[in-house]
Amino acid sequence: MATTAEKIWTAFSESHHLTNTTFQTRWFGEQSNPTKVQDLTDKILAGDKISTSKPLGYYSSEGEQIPQVGDYYVLLNADMHPVGIIETVVSELVPFFRVSAEHAYNEAEGDRTLADWQERSKEKFAKQMKKYDRTFSTNDPVVCEEIKLVFKA
Repeated sequence: MATTAEKIWTAFSESHHLTNTTFQTRWFGEQSNPTKVQDLTDKILAGDKISTSKPLGYYSSEGEQIPQVGDYYVLLNADMHPVGIIETVVSELVPFFRVSAEHAYNEAEGDRTLADWQERSKEKFAKQMKKYDRTFSTNDPVVCEEIKLVFKA
C-alpha cells in the first residue's frame, strides 16, 4: 500500500517536533516527461542531485514563492507518489552568467560542467519564460537552490 504525502509529512514533522501542520509537495522536471522526473528523483534519493535552479521570472509568473532556507517539501516521484522529504538549505539569487561550476555540477544533469549547464539552462529557461510571454536573458537573475534529503520513505 502506497504511503500518502500526508502520512509521510505527519511522521516526519512529529519526529522532528515541527509545528508546521501544512506541507507542500514538489517534483523535479516537467510532469509531462515522467522519465525525466523519475531520473531526477532517483538522483535526489541517491544524494547526487543537491542543487536546482529556475529563473526568478518563473516564480513571479506562477505566483509561486521563492524557496527559503528551512522550507520542507514532500518529494514526489514520476507517479506523483511521495518518496521522501527534502529541505532547502541554500536559496540565493544569482545572475545567470554568475552561476557557479559547483552549482552546475550539483544539479547532476548533462555532463555536469558549467558550459553544459549554461547551454541546457539557457534553452530550458527561455522555453519556460516563453510560456508567460516573457524572454530570458543571461543577465536575468536565477534562483539557485541547494536541497538536502532529510527523510526517505
